[in-house]
Amino acid sequence: DHPELDLASLDKAYDKLDGEEHSTFPELEYFGQMHGTYLFAQGQGGLYIIDQHAAQERCKYEYYRIEIGNVSSNQQRLLVPIVLTYPTTDALKIEENLDKLADLGIELEDFGKNTYILRQHPTWFKQGEEEEIVREMIDMFLNDDKLTVAKFREKTAIMMSCKRSIKANHHLEEEQAKILLKKLSTCENPFNCPHGRPVLVHFTSKDMEHMFKRIQDPHQTGFDDEL
Repeated sequence: DHPELDLASLDKAYDKLDGEEHSTFPELEYFGQMHGTYLFAQGQGGLYIIDQHAAQERCKYEYYRIEIGNVSSNQQRLLVPIVLTYPTTDALKIEENLDKLADLGIELEDFGKNTYILRQHPTWFKQGEEEEIVREMIDMFLNDDKLTVAKFREKTAIMMSCKRSIKANHHLEEEQAKILLKKLSTCENPFNCPHGRPVLVHFTSKDMEHMFKRIQDPHQTGFDDEL
């Protein structure tokens, strides 16, 4: 369901985001949605078509990037602790990275041979997906021995933005669409999702005039000018 969540895709997304520059966003007036996928808005610069999934991915990515970096003692206690068991080779890698996991609020306790228990988790976890998220975070270390804390945070933020974003064919109420565009306008880079895909396509008024052949061809006759 989430093809962007495989480890190779997370690596590519991280590389695209590295060194990303801040951008400014135009003031937009929302006026419609198509196929539960694209939002339409207008501004002084012309017409804007926004991919709602890519837009929310960008908003969620920037939200999680901050939340994941703000590790605090305010954790959500699990009613049923999560028990994780791994092969010996994997358990050795986990042991080497327990401090990095703790830096993101994942405090694994020893629970026997190659087994760990998690009793609480950061509040930014999605309810009902706690074990899946922890396992995916651990998989990052199992597949990359040189994973730094900074890169770990970024890749986790990318992963969470995919999980929490609306998909295609999902109708948004007008107010929901306006809120999404407002959030997008506050992003550091509102023009690309974490994977580098465009969030919006822009057609200037001149583009529209060309498409509808409203701009006069200098070779046209005076008769055409009267039409």
